[in-house]
Amino acid sequence: MSSAGHVFDMIRRLRGNRAQLTSNKEGFRDHIQIKEKRRTFVRFKKISKEEMKEVKEHIRTKARRERRRYYIASIVVSIILIVALILIFK
Repeated sequence: MSSAGHVFDMIRRLRGNRAQLTSNKEGFRDHIQIKEKRRTFVRFKKISKEEMKEVKEHIRTKARRERRRYYIASIVVSIILIVALILIFK
């Protein structure tokens, strides 16, 4: 019976916190509706299938080049670390 006060206090605090949530306030709902009205749409250029293939190929070659640079940089850093560790613990 002695914990009834604690339970009542917990329930009261939860109810108070729920009332303070921003989603329950009128201004919050109005803000969401205003935001939905101001949506902007992006219009993309229409291109032919041949141009799309060229663009895709360009993106793929650029990605391959970046991946290759990453691998080379990783290998160089690994070699430098190995050499440094060998010189330190020699």
